Amino acid sequence: MQVDIVGRINNLQLPRTQPYIPLFECLVNSIEAMANLPDSSPRRIDVNIEHDIRQQGFKGIEDAASSIQNITITDTGVGFNDANYQAFFLSDSTNKVSNGNKGIGRFTWLKVFEKASVFSTYSDDTEWFQRSFDFLKTKSGVENENISESKSNRYQTIVSLSSLRTEYQKHFPKNLETISRKIIDHLLIYFVSGNCPSIWLHDNLGSSALSVNDMFADEIRSSVTEIPFMVKEWPFMARIVKYHSSTAKQHSVSYCAHQREVRAQKASSLVSDLTVKLLDDDDESFVFLTYISGLYLDENVNSERTDFLFMRDDESDLIEELSKQELYKAVGDQIRSVAAPYLATLKVEKIRNVEQFVANKGPEYRFILNERYETHLDSVPPHLTDDALDLALFKVQREIEVEHREKAKQISTLSTNAVTDSDQYKALYDRYIQEENELGKAALAKYVIHRRTILDLLDKALVFQDDGRYAKEELVHKLIFPMRVTSDDVAFSEQNLWVIDERLAFHIHLGSDVSLKKLKVVNLNDSDEPDIVVFNALTAFSESEQAFQSIVLVEFKRPERNEYPSKDEDPVEQILRYVRKIKDGEAKSIKGKTINGQKIPFYAYIICSLTPKIRQIAADRDFTPTADNEGYFSFHKNSGCYIEILSYDKMLNDAKKRNRAFFDKLQIPFN
Repeated sequence: MQVDIVGRINNLQLPRTQPYIPLFECLVNSIEAMANLPDSSPRRIDVNIEHDIRQQGFKGIEDAASSIQNITITDTGVGFNDANYQAFFLSDSTNKVSNGNKGIGRFTWLKVFEKASVFSTYSDDTEWFQRSFDFLKTKSGVENENISESKSNRYQTIVSLSSLRTEYQKHFPKNLETISRKIIDHLLIYFVSGNCPSIWLHDNLGSSALSVNDMFADEIRSSVTEIPFMVKEWPFMARIVKYHSSTAKQHSVSYCAHQREVRAQKASSLVSDLTVKLLDDDDESFVFLTYISGLYLDENVNSERTDFLFMRDDESDLIEELSKQELYKAVGDQIRSVAAPYLATLKVEKIRNVEQFVANKGPEYRFILNERYETHLDSVPPHLTDDALDLALFKVQREIEVEHREKAKQISTLSTNAVTDSDQYKALYDRYIQEENELGKAALAKYVIHRRTILDLLDKALVFQDDGRYAKEELVHKLIFPMRVTSDDVAFSEQNLWVIDERLAFHIHLGSDVSLKKLKVVNLNDSDEPDIVVFNALTAFSESEQAFQSIVLVEFKRPERNEYPSKDEDPVEQILRYVRKIKDGEAKSIKGKTINGQKIPFYAYIICSLTPKIRQIAADRDFTPTADNEGYFSFHKNSGCYIEILSYDKMLNDAKKRNRAFFDKLQIPFN
């Protein structure tokens, strides 16, 4: 043998809980050995289970008494002719790769059993021979090899698996019924396709011979739904099995050529709701196993039997050709028709979950719940996490947007007569306008949700932190606008100036926590004074592109700060100092035109906590309190600057009030 058998078997990973794998390998080999027999040839497999009956009389050790020792598999297949024999002695043989075989099944024999023996009668088309050998866990792997002419002229192969290893014994099923169900689980595709030979089980305990085929017919055959269907001019057959078994974990679709599986896919890729097991009327879980066969698949399987030859989706206009997607859609329709009664409850539950998500976390998707988008919503799998559901609904929204753009193209290409006279055009246009409004609301809802999130974060930032302190002004600053950047560096979506004033978002230039000399709209070389270079969380920007209409300054102070020991740290004095600096510089428009900065009006916001010190500063400078006593305002004549002092609570509450109408109209929950 061209491999170290001992090493190959030792390295083979086979869990002790799966001792029946060698039996399955033998059965598949037997079935494949009969695939090309003449129609008149018998097709039968007999499996003899030999128990250790020496301990049968002992009480209290029933499992040990009934332990399986040996298994013999006899079939009427073509046997170990020269080609099959040579492939047997080649590790990882590709002889049957077209059938999906890996070429290692025979090594499982010696992983679970001590010894395997083979006796085979076969024909070379002119004469009959018999071949026998022992397969052992030795370096060479083969002993007692013998070949001679046969007096028999009928196919027969006997594989004897001897001495089940102790570590696998307790996991091997003991009775014929259990073994039969295991076989059906593994060979289901052969039974469903009608391509399975007769399989009989026998034992040495006096049990009656058991027909695996009859058990399939009695217990499962009635659960098979056969649906003939057409795709273009091609006939297909869908065999859909309602399958109760712990071994089947998910719904699947198998595409078969000549009654053998070539490729498989998850059924959920065709019917999105089939991601979980379903329940029947007795509350027992099951899955749908679907087998698709047809002349087109038989004629278009590739030579390796690993896939089918389909036309590309954009090339399948010819009636005699199919694309993969055309077949997939038809198969999905067949599965959906059978699964519909079991999916109804699941669908109701899914819709309820989507509605709850939309109400609490995703109001931008509310329009998808409209009845006309039902088919789109069908593509959303059930039982998703919030994050996964958000992604799935986003994909649905994108699909609807793509279709919406296609409608726009259709409308734009219609002739003038069609526009004025066609009822079809009017219906198309009405649908387009309706969708345009819905998509617009969705986009607005998404932006309003962003605003709600920012307000929530500000709310949390303005309460005690875990260490018992209040947040620094930097945290609030960053939520409203990134620090140490200018407006050239920040996208519109990254700034939240609306928290202070909606108008602030529309400006020519903005500097956030940068030195005056970095502002390209003024000529200043003011790097000598560090307290002004940093701006101490200053935001300075202008509102119009034509010679500035105004310049606005925003100064943040740490929440609950009460100490301003020097004149330089007095926030009002800071603002006035900034105004003087900017006015003393040579102001420029965004296009570089020199502007008279002395005539530009200034506005300033000081955002802080209204501590006793701040209230004292406001009173000393003759500020007027607001009606709610949560702020102050004053106009400084000498500098031409209107200044507002706002508490953090007032800034936040005013922002909430301004956005309340959006939250209510779009049904976005907000406390």
